[in-house]
Parts: sequence; C-alpha cells; structure tokens
Amino acid sequence: MIVMPEPVIEGPRPLPYPNGWFALCFSDELKRESVRTAPFMGGDLVLYRTAAGIAHAVTPYCPHLGAHLGHGGKVDGEDLVCPFHGLAYGPDGACVRTPFGSTPPRATLDKWLVQERSGAIFVWRDHLGRAPDWEMPDFDTTGFSPARGSCYELGGYAHDMVENSSDVRHFPHLHGFTDVAMRHEVDRHHLTIDLTARWKGVDVHLRMTSHGLGHVHGETDVPRFGAKVITRSYATPTAPLKWTLRWTDVMRVARIDALPPFLRQPLYALLAGIAHHWFVRVVRADFPIWSNRRYLARPMLTAEENATAALRRWMMQFYPEQPAPRNGGPILNPARPSTQRRQS
Repeated sequence: MIVMPEPVIEGPRPLPYPNGWFALCFSDELKRESVRTAPFMGGDLVLYRTAAGIAHAVTPYCPHLGAHLGHGGKVDGEDLVCPFHGLAYGPDGACVRTPFGSTPPRATLDKWLVQERSGAIFVWRDHLGRAPDWEMPDFDTTGFSPARGSCYELGGYAHDMVENSSDVRHFPHLHGFTDVAMRHEVDRHHLTIDLTARWKGVDVHLRMTSHGLGHVHGETDVPRFGAKVITRSYATPTAPLKWTLRWTDVMRVARIDALPPFLRQPLYALLAGIAHHWFVRVVRADFPIWSNRRYLARPMLTAEENATAALRRWMMQFYPEQPAPRNGGPILNPARPSTQRRQS
C-alpha cells in the first residue's frame, strides 16, 4: 500500500461525507471465519465472514461494555463473538448467547447493509438512514486474465476519482494522450464517459461508468492489439480529507485466447502485469493533484469542459443538502462522521 503525504488544503472542509455504496476491502481480503477492521468516514466498521461465507459489517463496539469487536473478536460458525466477555451476536446483530449460561441481554449490534460484487465488499451509507434505491452491478470477467490489484491512501476527496474521468483537458496535459474526444451520458445514479484518444500513436477507446461516487467501471479497448482491459476502481472516504483508492484490472487478448492453456496462462501473466503497471503509472500522475487541490464550489470552467460541469451537477445528488455559498465562496458545511443507523 502506498500512502501519500497529508493534504495541504486551506480553510474549512466544504463537503460532508457522501451517500452511496463504498468498498471496504477486496473480497479475497476477508477470509471465511475472519474479522477485519475498516476505517470508514471518520470511524471504524468491523467486517467478518461467517463459516457459510457470508460477509457482514457492523459498528465496532460491543453494546455490553464497549469492547472493539475488531480487536480480538472471533467468528464462531455464523456468530461474531466479543473478545472481552464472549457474548455472541447472530447474523441479524442480536445477542444470541453468553458464555456464563445466563439469558442473553437485549443487546444488538448496528448492522450495515452489505453487497459483495465483482470481487469487492460494499456497504451502503445514507446520512438519514434511508434504504438504497439502487444496487451495485456484478460484472462477469470469465475468460479474462487473473486480476491484479493495488491500494493507495490519498488526501483530498474520494469524488476526485470520479471527476477525473470527465476532465477532458487533463488527459493530454497530464497523461500525454492526443486527439482526445469525449461524450457523456447521465442516468440517475450512473454517469458514463466515452473517450477516444491516441497514446504514443496507438488508438484507445475508454468507456468509464461511475456507479455513484464509490466505483468506476472502466473498459479500455486497444484495436491494434485486439486487447480489452477492464478496470474497477473504488474510492472510499476514511476520514476528513482522506480516502482509499482500490484498483483492480483484468485483460483479454483475442490472439492469446486461441493459444493452448500452457502458452496462454504465462502470456496472460506477463501481459496483465505490463497492463497493470501502465494503468497504475497513468493514475499515479493524478495523486499529487488530488492530495493537494482545493474543492471549488463554483469552478471557472471553459466551454469545452461540459462533461465536468455535468458531472459536478450529477455528483451533488450524493451529498446531503447544503446551504448556498456566501458571496460565491465555498460551501462551509463541516464534515461529520457517518450516521451509524441500523439498516433493516
């Protein structure tokens, strides 16, 4: 994991934590009958996977006497057991037994709604405790190379990952693309960017779909090589002006698919590593910008930056309502930790 320096951003933090689905870890990081602590929006959540393989997320503190369940807690079958006194909590969060034979107290863990999709574990967050009105997609990558993944701790705002895909002007200046053309499409909680460009003389076509502010699904086609790369990037706010970027990619090449397995597998291992290195190199060029920029409620965009303007309007649906900025200045709502309401 790579950790960037603390962000250098002046003034109050202008945006609260957003609503939506956010990834807490990759699926393979949460083994059966294991417990894991994940930083999330100014606090912690505890993840655990039962013997049946089902992932759960709960608030971290045992309602009995406040022990942190992520520090020494264990999974017993389908139950989460507190490390302090051994109280066990069932899949619905209710205390189901004690080790001393007494009647279990009417104690209940606050559970968070979980979806496991495309190799990642997501939780739903809404500042008013409302149920989700959309779900995360599950993508089939059968026939693609094994996934390569990376994780980075960054400063700034998690929504910078999403906004980045719509910023047509930064692709040539920062990343070296030429002949960049872009169009966008908005559909409620989803925003899709279609981009065609050339990189070092090679034509590329990128289609990036943002599912809320926590996930961008990208498909990159390189016709010259008959190659397709699918990227899945996840942005998760962890604390004020801090967020985690998780990145995974898989690839498929038509010519390699025709080879026998004993040739196909090592070739994919080599090429997938090269592709992952290239994507990470491109994305890491954004890190110093993201970690040191300041959010402007009213950016002075050019006429050509209509996709960024559309994305700014679209992304505000995921933030709690805020007062109008004074005299054109930034919105000054202070950040608040996530509301830890129980999800039914």
